[in-house]
Amino acid sequence: MTNREIITLMHKLSHGRIGPCGNWVRVFNDSEELDEMKFSKLFEDTIQSDIVVIYQSSINVTEAKASEAFEIVAQFVKHGVVKIADVRFTSQIEIDPLGVGAAYRTNK
Repeated sequence: MTNREIITLMHKLSHGRIGPCGNWVRVFNDSEELDEMKFSKLFEDTIQSDIVVIYQSSINVTEAKASEAFEIVAQFVKHGVVKIADVRFTSQIEIDPLGVGAAYRTNK
């Protein structure tokens, strides 16, 4: 999937922000960096795919293996809100640079 395809899909299928009604959990450690264990728990509880798309902006966007997601998100979240989705967009995660993350699943 090209970056342009990912951007188009994120804009089309990831409607806005999860907002205050989301089930937000803390995913940063005391040093205000993404915590690998907390992120992995949220990720594994939400996304059941070997390939994910990760989007922060039109510059910070990629398709990656699930095993690479932590390292990529840890870099992207320094620049703003990061959205992660499985390739069918049935499960999504939003990581906010304030240190919290929330999951969203579609009814499909």
